[in-house]
Amino acid sequence: MNYLLNTWKSATTLSVFIVTKALHLVAYLLLIFTLPSQADGSFYGHTTVTTDHRAYGVSLTQTDPAVQVLAGYDVGNGFYLGTFVSTFNFIDDASPFEAGENLETDVYIGYRHLFNENVYLSVTLYQYLIQGSNAADISLDFTELMFDLYTPYGQFSFSHTLNNILGDLSQAKAYRVEYNKSLALWDSGVSLDMQLGWWDTKKALGDAYTYFNLGISSPIGPVTACITYNGTNNAGQDLFGHIADPTFFAKVTWTF
Repeated sequence: MNYLLNTWKSATTLSVFIVTKALHLVAYLLLIFTLPSQADGSFYGHTTVTTDHRAYGVSLTQTDPAVQVLAGYDVGNGFYLGTFVSTFNFIDDASPFEAGENLETDVYIGYRHLFNENVYLSVTLYQYLIQGSNAADISLDFTELMFDLYTPYGQFSFSHTLNNILGDLSQAKAYRVEYNKSLALWDSGVSLDMQLGWWDTKKALGDAYTYFNLGISSPIGPVTACITYNGTNNAGQDLFGHIADPTFFAKVTWTF
């Protein structure tokens, strides 16, 4: 009983810390980037509890659960900015490259151009920041410029890092192409979510690889629940080991 109580207290404390950090970063970005405008701005965001923090087919928490918050501000004239905060543990604790990393804090700023009501293009600059006990010795930080074209046929994305991907763990920049599509199933609110991507990390990490995502999402009261099958091809598994093995994970998201 005491173990469960302590676990609950630890998770609650971590959640409050992540939410507070996300809101502070949004306020900081607003102070720096938001110009006086007559346009009506609006805040947006969501908080997520997931059984595994996965990105690009790879677990970023050694397949452990994570708490995440995204908070942003839409200026109202096409510009937007925000932050994403999540628990993080990409490198195995037994690895000589272990950096003691435990928190991912990303900040971004972008511009959205509407061609018509169904098609728009967003250009976003992301700065990925990894904090931890030994992060000063091994840096995993990097910057990425992303282009996303949203159409009725799906979302087409292209991104390129502006420095070495994964910081000190790589030797060069990398680029990525990705396709995402959600299909509504009947009128139930349930959707089929699909993703297919290819990351050219050959110069940076030694090989390029393909990743995929196939999931089902459904609203349940005030939250959206999702169960997803996610992973990489053999090249990705050779690069990252067991954290790139295809597997199921689940998450619950509350939008605010």
